[in-house]
Amino acid sequence: MLIFIFVILFSLQNKEEVILRFGLHPFENDSVEIPNIPLFVVILCSIFLGVLIGGLGDLYRYFQLKKALRKNQKMIEKLEKEIQSMNPLRFEKSSYPRENY
Repeated sequence: MLIFIFVILFSLQNKEEVILRFGLHPFENDSVEIPNIPLFVVILCSIFLGVLIGGLGDLYRYFQLKKALRKNQKMIEKLEKEIQSMNPLRFEKSSYPRENY
């Protein structure tokens, strides 16, 4: 609710219209021009785009970590089975404490 109020106040204070220009060379007239849009639209769209790009980066990293975790858990299970198959009487699951990480 507080963010919504902030956005409304920000919009009311920054409603001057601006012209957006984008071109590869700033001194030539072959740039793309978007005329007369309110300044708050430009700023809010920039903020939204930045949050979106950052969120996508975080999401990608999250899935990388999740994949690595699954791979490590499979390796742990494989190694535990290998230990048990080496000497099942000596290495029982209840004989050694296991900490939760």
